[in-house]
Amino acid sequence: MPDFTPELQAQFTRHFAESERAMQAFAFSLVPNRSDVDDILQETLKTIWSKFDDYDPDRPFLPWANRFVYRQVQMHRRSHAIRSKYVFTEETFEQLANSSQPASLERDQVMSQALEKCLRKLSAKQRELVERRYLAEGSLKSLAEESGRSADALYKTLQRIRESLFRCINKRLAKEGFPA
Repeated sequence: MPDFTPELQAQFTRHFAESERAMQAFAFSLVPNRSDVDDILQETLKTIWSKFDDYDPDRPFLPWANRFVYRQVQMHRRSHAIRSKYVFTEETFEQLANSSQPASLERDQVMSQALEKCLRKLSAKQRELVERRYLAEGSLKSLAEESGRSADALYKTLQRIRESLFRCINKRLAKEGFPA
């Protein structure tokens, strides 16, 4: 187990938070049962936490972490193969894993970069509102009270910002060759 400094813990937490949904989607593409996927991700989290000192920060985190998801899925499949009459062959399983991972990983990375760029295009006031609402998880009611605006007016403002971000992200994805 690595000796985690607060900086390393923060780095791990940030990487995991950014990648968790993609890791979950990857696991779901290989194991259709939600509770199994949750178990697989829990075991994967323990493993990548214990192996994080092996991670090369100059490389993308998600492909590194998904190798552990894949291994955990393999172990899960082996332990459940006796009980299940619907099991893919090992070849089919590997084809599914290899075909679903690269395209979705690349799209997720491009989408994340697009979101960052699109957020920077917002005015400082809009960006602050988005950050306070979604990153700090401020309630709409409390933000409305602080700003002296009605909750409905603030909701409409946030809706316009979300629509603007949606259009901007889709435009950037299209430039990179991904369908909206």
